[in-house]
Amino acid sequence: MKNIFNKSIVAAGVCFATLFTTSCESFLDDAKVQVDVDSNTYYNSIGEAEMATNAVYTPLHWYGLYKRHRYLLDFMSGDMETTSGAVQLIEYEDFKFNANTAELIPKSWEASYAGIARANVVLDKVPAISVLPNEEERKAHYIGEAHFLRAFYYFNLVTLYGGVPIYDKPFDGNLSEEFLRPKRNTEAEVYALIETDLIKAEDMLLSSYTGDNIGRATSGAAQALLGKVYLYQQKYSEARDALKKVIDGEYAAYDLVPFEQNFVKDFENNQESVFEIQFMGGIGSPWPDYDTNQSSKANWVSTAISPFQFANAIPSLEVDGYFNDYPEENDIRRTYTIAREGDEWSGEIITAKPHEDNGWHNRTSERDANYIIGCRKFAEDKTNPGFNQSPVNFRQMRFAEVLLMFAEAENEVNGPSVDAYSAVNRVRERAGVDNFPTGLSASEFFVELVHERRKEFTFEFQRFFDLVRWSKRSDAASLPEFAKPTYMPGFVVGKNELLPIPAVQIQQNPNLTQNPGY
Repeated sequence: MKNIFNKSIVAAGVCFATLFTTSCESFLDDAKVQVDVDSNTYYNSIGEAEMATNAVYTPLHWYGLYKRHRYLLDFMSGDMETTSGAVQLIEYEDFKFNANTAELIPKSWEASYAGIARANVVLDKVPAISVLPNEEERKAHYIGEAHFLRAFYYFNLVTLYGGVPIYDKPFDGNLSEEFLRPKRNTEAEVYALIETDLIKAEDMLLSSYTGDNIGRATSGAAQALLGKVYLYQQKYSEARDALKKVIDGEYAAYDLVPFEQNFVKDFENNQESVFEIQFMGGIGSPWPDYDTNQSSKANWVSTAISPFQFANAIPSLEVDGYFNDYPEENDIRRTYTIAREGDEWSGEIITAKPHEDNGWHNRTSERDANYIIGCRKFAEDKTNPGFNQSPVNFRQMRFAEVLLMFAEAENEVNGPSVDAYSAVNRVRERAGVDNFPTGLSASEFFVELVHERRKEFTFEFQRFFDLVRWSKRSDAASLPEFAKPTYMPGFVVGKNELLPIPAVQIQQNPNLTQNPGY
């Protein structure tokens, strides 16, 4: 699917004042091909349907989502710390940000709604396209991808900002107050739309793709995301059933691969990958955002966190201490999560200075105590630095997460059953550690799952969401401190469960209410 970056990008010819922080004109200028969505000269062929669908994917590669700023969530969670190279991002440590803070807060909103607007165009225009009989199935796949991606973008919005305005149709030329200055929908209403979209997508998508189409959303990805959406709402029975279908191979033969293969280029779109964000290296400039002829489709997270590149982020002493405090002999996840002096990387033993003074001032050695080199996941090594142009895909959902989410939901429904143990022990066996101890109670099993998710997904930007969603459990008050959001440095209960609505959006739309505490 990576070849879609070289095809024309279709942008919806519409600007919503409440959706984009860029002006309407500049947003259209960012597209390689500008299309008036009301024109009868477009959306008339299966090829045009494909290009329109490809355009729905591209905001995933913008700064506010997986190209660059997603890793700021781990500054919030306390798993990463800034170095002198990230002074402009220091507000994300200890939750010091506000509604005017740049980067993640406005850009994730902007990118998500851009993707939603493009999905709405596909869902409105593509069904009416007249195609040949042998193209009907292909057309259905594109409609399914649009449903999946719209759900994906709304899931990003509802988990970051809470209830947000729902746009489920493209602009029709009616500049009404309701359209230009909408009120926020409730979280329940947003989740209902997400569920509906994913159920529709699952019925329309393929279970797998080949060739240049590898990387497109699949039926298994839709079902797995649906299970996650249910889990976040504590709909445990529904989550269990949805995830069990994925585990049982109803959509594809997912399985675990060696842990380290999930974070390097050579093993992208492997058997463990349920959905991953596709990136390309060496094409275009790293600096522009959006869809421009100049903007690269490279992964900037690697550039930001790699000790061989910017080293804007280093593992916190707390997360390093966590791997020390909960050691399990031969657990390979520590080695491929945190790079320490003495570890092997790039065929060499890491020394105290992983790179020569290359202008980035040896940022990984700025901290005196408990010296750690850096974050290893997605960070390319010395043999393939890919400076500013990392091609490494971001594994947005792995089969390991399906297994651990299923174990969590199953434990809530049936307690620590054989199925729950089996799912989590598959993950632990891959890590080279012993099975969960037998005889655990449901509450004890959950606490062990908290540890397991931490070890499996550190630096995959999930911890903030885990701690927030667990705070909504009925037994949240009795959970150990490391399972509560207050474990994150600077977290304020009743405020930091959500990001603020970007100030620029409220300025443009006074009907938007701000989240509590901001």
